[in-house]
This record gives sequence, C-alpha cells and structure tokens, in this order.
Amino acid sequence: MKIEWQSLKQVQGCLLKGIYATQLHVRGDDLVLFSSEYVLKINNPDTLEFWYWNINWFEDEDGDDHLIMNEQETPEPLDYVEEPDISPHQHIIIGSLFYFKDNLINKVSGYGYKDENIEVLTTLVFEFEDSYLFIKTGPLIEARITKNKPNNLGDFIFSL
Repeated sequence: MKIEWQSLKQVQGCLLKGIYATQLHVRGDDLVLFSSEYVLKINNPDTLEFWYWNINWFEDEDGDDHLIMNEQETPEPLDYVEEPDISPHQHIIIGSLFYFKDNLINKVSGYGYKDENIEVLTTLVFEFEDSYLFIKTGPLIEARITKNKPNNLGDFIFSL
C-alpha cells in the first residue's frame, strides 16, 4: 500500500494554529500530550486559507501501529460550530486545545518503515524555528514538544 503524500497541501511557511482533541492528557519535562486522535489546524498566512489534518491510528493484523493523516476542510470528528459572523467557514471547536507561540512550520517529515511495496507511517516531525513537534503512533498518540531534534525515527517516508 503506497500512500500519495503529494496530495497534501504544502505546509512550509504556514502556521500551526492549534492541536485539538476531545481530551488532551499532558505530562512531562518536554511537554507531552496524549490523545487517541488529534486535529491540527494549519493556516497559510499569505492566503489566509486554513485546513485541518486529522491524525489517527490503527493496528494491523501483525500488531504494528500505523499513523493515519487526512487533510480536510472541517475539524471533524470533533464537535464544532461554524461561525460565519467571524469569517466564512471559520469554526469554533468544542474540545481541548493546545497552542504554542513557535508555530511557523519550516518542514514536516514523515517516518516509519518500508517493506517491499508498503510504506507504514509511524511518526511525524514538525520543525519550527526553535522547537519540534514529534507525533508518534500508538493507542494513545504521543505529541511531544521539544527543543531537541528527535532521532531514531525509522525510515524516511516523505517531507512537506
């Protein structure tokens, strides 16, 4: 199964406006968020366009965890209300939100493993000016904000 990463919008130079979830659990020194599913809001500051990435996972028959990314126009599956008075197609999201100031995206890379014709995504790394957002799959998806560049990520799958 080869996934076409080229269909995702280019995010370099965009802003990560928030990490949303039904419920976020926070822990640790670096700042680690845990949830079973995330919705990331991305904004292009030049065009004012915004979109969402739904980050989810599944476990295959071999017990391997796969990270799934879907680009979408709404923050589904989270509850939300469209607020046309604020801006067309603007959403008020009902759920937990995490926002941080260092949110200008320099690069997003996907890692995992390659097996014959199969590419399995297990990790996303967002590179910002002074920090990294490291998203790793599992029954509770880990989103770690850190100053240190993550290593031992597996095979390189894609870059945006």
